[in-house]
Amino acid sequence: MYLSDTIVACATAPGRGAIAIVRLSGPQCVAIAERMFQPRSQCGLEPWRLTRGNVIDSRSGQCLDDALAVYCPAPRTYTGEDVLEFHCHGAPVVVEQVVAGAVACGARVAEPGEFSRRAVLNGKMDLLQAEAIADLVNARVAAGARAAWDQLQGALSRRLQSIRHDLLRVLADVEASLDFSDDELPEEDCQRRVDAIAAVQKEIRNLLSGFSASRRVRNGIRVVFTGLPNAGKSSLINRLLGFGRMIVSKEPGTTRDVVEECVDLGGMAFVLADTAGLRESDSSAETEAVSRARATLREADVTVCVVDSSVPYDAADAEGGGMPREETGARRVVVFNKSDLACVLTRAARESLSRRADRVLRASAATGEGCDALGEALREIGSDITGPEAAGISRIRHQEALGRTLESLAAARTLAADETVPELVALELRQALRELESLTQPFDNEEVLDRIFAEFCIGK
Repeated sequence: MYLSDTIVACATAPGRGAIAIVRLSGPQCVAIAERMFQPRSQCGLEPWRLTRGNVIDSRSGQCLDDALAVYCPAPRTYTGEDVLEFHCHGAPVVVEQVVAGAVACGARVAEPGEFSRRAVLNGKMDLLQAEAIADLVNARVAAGARAAWDQLQGALSRRLQSIRHDLLRVLADVEASLDFSDDELPEEDCQRRVDAIAAVQKEIRNLLSGFSASRRVRNGIRVVFTGLPNAGKSSLINRLLGFGRMIVSKEPGTTRDVVEECVDLGGMAFVLADTAGLRESDSSAETEAVSRARATLREADVTVCVVDSSVPYDAADAEGGGMPREETGARRVVVFNKSDLACVLTRAARESLSRRADRVLRASAATGEGCDALGEALREIGSDITGPEAAGISRIRHQEALGRTLESLAAARTLAADETVPELVALELRQALRELESLTQPFDNEEVLDRIFAEFCIGK
């Protein structure tokens, strides 16, 4: 019933534009085209050719738009089904009327991600590639788009397929001992099986170890700016962004909540978080703001400790510039701001702040001095955090499935050391195989599929 419907949606971004594409997919595409499209050509609507004509409201006979239409017969389409597209003028009202006209002819408005979901169910791509489409559409910068494109081309799928083949070989070896008598098979080598399972475990752990880096490439490296009030955190962020996103004031305590903005630095995505100045206060609002700032610091990949070098700063204030690395594990950059003014920092304060820093810089948010160096330092630290680009997992679903695969493999490895229970080894290996295949293969859990494709936009 689900796949028998013909679905329709606008495949281009909402809003005004020169062109909008209304896409239909399903068995009724030709019938709908016959009712609502009048070609100007004598040849009519030919497969795989753009044809100019009028889009008609079948109920009133009113002409909705002068458009181009293209019919793409199955199975050589994105969804694997018959597909029809109307290339209309990009006025939202025109798009709405064309979609409504298709619905009147028997189509149903598509759910989020339903075109891609049908592509998976029809074997045009696997689940990993479908998720890569969503990542590509939502990519913020070049690195994220490149990673999504590699996954869409099957880089991660091929890596998992290689692991699956290794696992199948181990399973075949174990099952052979169940199907043949001892005199028909070579003597079992338990250690060889244990080693083979361990090799598969190692490959999966390598994938899991790249999870955090892959997520940072996809979602952005979190950089939290911290320091005492009025140190210039917001001004430095505005310099990196290139526009005045953060409110700047000479009054201390202006920033009361965590404000985030994404920036592209050398093709990598960085999420810059502006936080309240860290200090004790009698104000309940400022106390809450400081509490949120410290919570944000605990989630940071990089902390940028901003210090006003034009005012006295004693050793007791040093920790106000940022949480110790022992608490956060984040990389730490210290920026001595307001370098355009006379520096009055004591040597003890400078050494206390710089002791645990990965980078120490001088800058002036007022003049822009040192801001390029700060951007370059963040880019270099980001490259070090993410490591060399490789096909890796980036979603919680991937991590959980591989975690369950490892659990079954650990049980199989333990059992493999006992020559008397090959049946149990085979059972655990089959379970590991099912968990591994759930990453790429369509499965019957509609709830999981709903959750995956709910992230997609309508029309994709």
